[in-house]
Amino acid sequence: MPVIQTSLFSVIKRFPDCKDIVKRLFKESENFKAVCEDYRKCSEALHHWDRSDSEESSVRKSEYSALLQELEAEILQCLTEKI
Repeated sequence: MPVIQTSLFSVIKRFPDCKDIVKRLFKESENFKAVCEDYRKCSEALHHWDRSDSEESSVRKSEYSALLQELEAEILQCLTEKI
C-alpha cells in the first residue's frame, strides 16, 4: 500500500467521524497531506518506542507522544476550519 494511502488511513482511523472531510482535504491540500504523513511517521515511531526496552525509550515515548498530540491538534484545526 502506498505511503500516501497509509497516511490517509491513519488519520481516518484516528478521526472516523470526519472521514469525508479528511478525504476531501487530503485530495485538495498538499499541506494537509504533509501533516497526515507526519502523523503516520510519528505514530509509527511511538509504536516502535513503546515496544523498545532501551534506556532511551521512556524519553523518546514522551517526545513522540507530545508530538503526536500536536499533530492531532493541527489536524483538528484543519478539520474544524473546513466544517
